[in-house]
Amino acid sequence: MLKGIFLDAEGTFLLFNPDLGVIYQRIWESFGIKIDPEITKRKMRLFFRKIFKEKLTPPLNGEICKKAWEEVFEKVFEDFKNGAPFEEVFKRAYQFFASPECVRVVPGFKEFLIKGKEMGLKFAVISNWDCRLYSILEGHGLLSFFDGVFIGCEVGYLKPSPEIFKRALEYFNLEPKETVMIGDSLEDDIEVPKALGMHTYYIKEKPDYYLIWEHLKGYLS
Repeated sequence: MLKGIFLDAEGTFLLFNPDLGVIYQRIWESFGIKIDPEITKRKMRLFFRKIFKEKLTPPLNGEICKKAWEEVFEKVFEDFKNGAPFEEVFKRAYQFFASPECVRVVPGFKEFLIKGKEMGLKFAVISNWDCRLYSILEGHGLLSFFDGVFIGCEVGYLKPSPEIFKRALEYFNLEPKETVMIGDSLEDDIEVPKALGMHTYYIKEKPDYYLIWEHLKGYLS
């Protein structure tokens, strides 16, 4: 019987508002500099993987992760490092991604949480964001719904490391078969939890929490 629902954050129940590349475009334009939002988005994904997934060695912590974000920023915007207010732009961007305004909540998600809590289910976030996620969840009125928040930079291990999923299972004293992991990345959110024996739900396109709830009903009895 299902007792716990674990969720990724960005792309699963939080969506960048507006698009990630457009956010950076607007921040740079506020300093009078034009950038290409699509190229920026691709580079952000690329250098996040190269630095966070391939370069960093666990265990991680908040200081290590912030320095890594600075390195990602430098790699993505290396063409603007000289002759631009580089540090000021990074500071503004870093602060913006700690604010609720950087994302919107997927429609129907809060109702999904309410239904689950009424059924006695435990909810947790398992995310590769950093500690800035807390203020975002709080700002959208979501933090109180979660019984646990497992952030890679605090746990010390980023997804898809099995360690972060094991920590969540241990925290709730749950067997893998009593939980489901929901996410939008096969590599980060689905393959490892499935190998651990957890149920999984892969969000291929637009998240629809009415359909997700209907799917999970099969695990509730």
